Amino acid sequence: MAPPNNTITVLELCRVAPPPDSVMQMSLPLSFYDLIHLRSVPIQLVFFFEYPHSKTHFIDSFLPKLKHSLSLTLQHFYPLAGNLTWPPESEKPIILYVNGDSVSLTIAESNNDFHHLSSDHARDINESLSLVPHLPKTDTLAPVLALQVTVFPNFGFSLGISMHHAAVDGLSISRFIKAWASICRSGDSSLSPDFLPFYDRTMIKDPARLEKLYLKELLKPTGSQTEFNNRSLLFTEPLAPPNAVRSTFKLSRADIEGLRKQVLIRCDKGKQTPPLHLTTFVLTCAYVWVCLNRTDPRKKMNRFIFSADLRARLDPPIPITYCGNCLTGRIIHAEICDIIGEEGLAIAVEAFSEAIRDIEREFYNGMEKAFSVQFEETEPLFGVYWSNRLQVYEIDFGWGSPTKVELISIDKLGSMSLSDSRDKGGGVEVGLVLNKQEMEVFASLFANGLNVGN
Repeated sequence: MAPPNNTITVLELCRVAPPPDSVMQMSLPLSFYDLIHLRSVPIQLVFFFEYPHSKTHFIDSFLPKLKHSLSLTLQHFYPLAGNLTWPPESEKPIILYVNGDSVSLTIAESNNDFHHLSSDHARDINESLSLVPHLPKTDTLAPVLALQVTVFPNFGFSLGISMHHAAVDGLSISRFIKAWASICRSGDSSLSPDFLPFYDRTMIKDPARLEKLYLKELLKPTGSQTEFNNRSLLFTEPLAPPNAVRSTFKLSRADIEGLRKQVLIRCDKGKQTPPLHLTTFVLTCAYVWVCLNRTDPRKKMNRFIFSADLRARLDPPIPITYCGNCLTGRIIHAEICDIIGEEGLAIAVEAFSEAIRDIEREFYNGMEKAFSVQFEETEPLFGVYWSNRLQVYEIDFGWGSPTKVELISIDKLGSMSLSDSRDKGGGVEVGLVLNKQEMEVFASLFANGLNVGN
């Protein structure tokens, strides 16, 4: 595959801070939910918006409003302008914001095809990499957030986001972007209570003493180190698969209902109990998992990892506006011969349903193995990032909803992404990165499987 023409021209490198004197110095200790992700790869997203105006109009009319609204938003989301650090005197890492801290914002121009980059069809993964900013890191300091706006003159622009996962989860990121869009659209710096972030870590309880366990794992020496003093914030980014392409697959509401009927028919024959979780999330993840295993059974992708938000499940529950990580995860298993067989979808849904019931019974189960899952597992482990419930296609900076949203970091995570549909009809969009030949086989299986029973 020939290397793509993905060059961009940087127009401006700037930094955006909260308004002067609007925020006092503060520090936020990481909770055990955050510590899991201290050395994870950044969360990288790119939003594409149609904007049929010239570069001059973009620079003169668009940028000042975008920068000003970002500054106003950061006075509420000030930890995002800070840095992760692990001071010698601190038992655990913290997010530190001091007066003058700011967010890196890159302004760039691209002469590439806007419609090609924002399309659903398979394309080289490297074509989108230039649209997301680099999030620098050292042993001792790591910025929380970096942003990039790239204009495609007379066609549109993209908003690239790189966020340190130890500071936020998907819900926190989406609420920040929606708050920024709301302020940009209205010009009003105030936020409704639905958007105001909540930071109080004292509400996070740790009955399983996971924080102590995670800190012990983080402090373990690596490489030539011989002492338990590993306070490094560095992380290693896995390599993407060779000859990889990125594609988006859609499931309409009718497609999802068809999958639900397939499962119910199979379960009626087997008198399945207890009741299954036949949500859009479960049906979509199960269907993609089945199709992937049928694409190449030799890869034995018989394990799937997913996360569940715990804000409403905690006792007492914490506000949905809590800004930080608040997730638990589960790994489900199935035999390859079962997954690729006629009953594969129903078997996958049953596995998801059992894991969800386990979360509802005791959501701390298995969390003590969080680090081995990330860094020590050697067998293939596929999973899902993002969620259709985050409603990214509702975001509007004043120029309409995105024409496309992609989770760029799945190329390093060996995972699928899941979002709501830009068509806003109750469907979903699945992002996937695979070897080019595998993607062609998967696309055929994905489309053909939806016709079963029709």
